[in-house]
Amino acid sequence: MVRRLWILLVMLALAAWAQGVEWTAALDTTRCNVGEQVVLVLRLSGSTSDPLEPRLPDIAGVSMEFAGASKNVSMINGVTSSSSTYTYILTPTRQGTIVVPAISMSVDGRSYSTEPLTLQVGTSSSSGPPPVPPGGTTPGLGPNGAGWGGPQNQIPPPVPPDAQPVLVECEVSNTRPYVGELVVYTFRFLHRVQLIGSVNFEPPPPTGMLREDLGQSTSQATRNGVQYAQSEVRTAYFPTSPGTLTIAPTRLSCQLPPDFLDVNFSLRGDGVRELSTQPVELEVLPLPTQGRPPSFTGAVGRHFELTASLNKTLIKAGEPVKLSVTLVGDEHPDLLLDPALPNWPGVRSYSSDAAALPYEKPNFRASKTFKIPLVPQQGGEFKLSDLSWSYFDPSARRYVTLTANPMVLKVEGGLPVAGQTPAPGAAVDPLRGPKPGLDSSQGWALEPGVALLSALPWGISLVLLLFGHAHQQYELSLQTSRARLKRIEKQVGRAKTLEELAQLAYQGLEIRQGMALIGLPLVRLREILSREMVDELEKAEAARYSPEGDNDAQKVDTFRKLLLRELRGGEG
Repeated sequence: MVRRLWILLVMLALAAWAQGVEWTAALDTTRCNVGEQVVLVLRLSGSTSDPLEPRLPDIAGVSMEFAGASKNVSMINGVTSSSSTYTYILTPTRQGTIVVPAISMSVDGRSYSTEPLTLQVGTSSSSGPPPVPPGGTTPGLGPNGAGWGGPQNQIPPPVPPDAQPVLVECEVSNTRPYVGELVVYTFRFLHRVQLIGSVNFEPPPPTGMLREDLGQSTSQATRNGVQYAQSEVRTAYFPTSPGTLTIAPTRLSCQLPPDFLDVNFSLRGDGVRELSTQPVELEVLPLPTQGRPPSFTGAVGRHFELTASLNKTLIKAGEPVKLSVTLVGDEHPDLLLDPALPNWPGVRSYSSDAAALPYEKPNFRASKTFKIPLVPQQGGEFKLSDLSWSYFDPSARRYVTLTANPMVLKVEGGLPVAGQTPAPGAAVDPLRGPKPGLDSSQGWALEPGVALLSALPWGISLVLLLFGHAHQQYELSLQTSRARLKRIEKQVGRAKTLEELAQLAYQGLEIRQGMALIGLPLVRLREILSREMVDELEKAEAARYSPEGDNDAQKVDTFRKLLLRELRGGEG
């Protein structure tokens, strides 16, 4: 039983492996004229061994020449695959329909066959058109004796000798952006020949900027009068600090088909082209301080939208209501921060929950919504107005302030105001009872001494409550970002080793950036922190395990100065 199961598993494995082998044939065109060359490509993929060269049968009416073989090996997600390509040049010698029969290939004891191919051949373009019989057409040809290759003696426009078969380009939408401004990086790959094998694309490495993919597209393009097929890849960059930043070159490799008209052609050459764009340098400008409104939180872009709404407009006193504030614009969601609410009397606000929707492609447009809990402290009608939010418009070079539509919140009920006399005929609160007077049986309770003794515990409780509140405010003041950064700066000044400075760097930069940094890979850190800071963190990590240790005074002092400048927002 075990032996049968083992044999079944082996057969299933072989069947699954066999299904991965593909043996195909293709012509670069299905129509030509007599004497024109047609490329026949045979491709074998999925084989784990190197097969022998296939044997092609004789094809009547066609002269055939072997142009070479190539092998391509690639690894994707840890899986290795290979393909072998065999190229032949077919030259038809007669007019009519020519059939390329099925071609067999033996791989590890199994036989595979291609599908038959059909080639329609017209008259030779070098000879004049044959006599036109009555009726105006030649059998097998189009009107006026035109073959499949087009009108007779019509020569396609010549390709300039310096025209490249493949080329790459890149451009950016703006080389002098402001901090936080969207920069679109466009990479183009153009080719005018049919490529062999796969194209290997290597985008630029991280540059210390936030980066998002904007998608790919294909089209036709003309360069110096030559028509190309164009593939375009667009990427959105958002610089987070001023200074000079460089987008490294984009690299691409591809394999060209054999060109028999090239005097330097060799059957042994593989035709691999390694292409690279030029690096792009950006001069990132700081945001102006003049005219910066109080409601500005760092957003940069054009045509922003601000909307606000309440999930309920009628509640009872003490019940929560959620205020939704949505920001839409061409800014990265991570750079859209909480809007500052105005001081609405009688309404208390709490920390918000933020959620961002996927940005739109190919034009970057992000949306982020902040849901802020509000709790009215008394009854009445509240007009929630003056909710504003500001951004910097780089095209106009000025700050723009948006204001949301006023919202009305109606609150029912509320606590009674102290000293207020109930209306005549109003029901008596059973928990309170009637208010005693001096002539009542409970008039002794209004004597000054008794009243003072009764109020003493409440006074002591009030003093303790105020003291606790003051102490709590003091504790909170020690936990503000500014206070925590000041304490870390003092510790940085006392640090003696690179390891101490690295730990303090993570703590301080997390406070300044408002996000967790410990545990992030270097690729992600380079998108958030400056290039110099990431380099120093790498050096500190390497020094921990070096024989010299990590207490070199000069290195420690260099790291300390850079870290203090980063913690102070770029100030020395």
